[in-house]
Amino acid sequence: MQRRTCYQYYTNVTYSTCPACLAWHGKIAKSPNAFPDRQDGCERQILSFNKKKLDYHKEQERLMRQLAQDELTRRALFAKATDAVGIDNGKALELFSQAAQIDLYVPDVVRLVEQQGSILKKDDTLREKLRTLFARAYSDKFGRPRYERLAEPMRIAREQAGISRIRELFS
Repeated sequence: MQRRTCYQYYTNVTYSTCPACLAWHGKIAKSPNAFPDRQDGCERQILSFNKKKLDYHKEQERLMRQLAQDELTRRALFAKATDAVGIDNGKALELFSQAAQIDLYVPDVVRLVEQQGSILKKDDTLREKLRTLFARAYSDKFGRPRYERLAEPMRIAREQAGISRIRELFS
């Protein structure tokens, strides 16, 4: 008897999704048992679909794998930028800008301020440039398809709350 069902691994791609779950995001298997039974707190599901829709799901797999890779790239850029603060601020700003073009999460900005707060307190120009860059990037992210699915009042409230928090962090 030939199986008519396939399975696809889905995880919510955010700043807190572990690299192991990102590595599985979008992958397709013939059995749900092919996927690890992870107990790491990441939000995930194993979704079933009819094998007749395999071509569609393979395209989704490609898109999902790219999203996971983009998140790993964003994290690496943000980490390099954080390390460059106070050493090469121009490079730090460039790397933060590249990371923010992928996505921007307020908890990452909070960690940046915690790690580099003493440098940021002394450098008003850098602090203002980061405030401007992050506020603009945070606002821009809500125009992307991923965020347009939110109900408009919710999207606007999240956008405004994030921008307020960023301004507070760099004041």
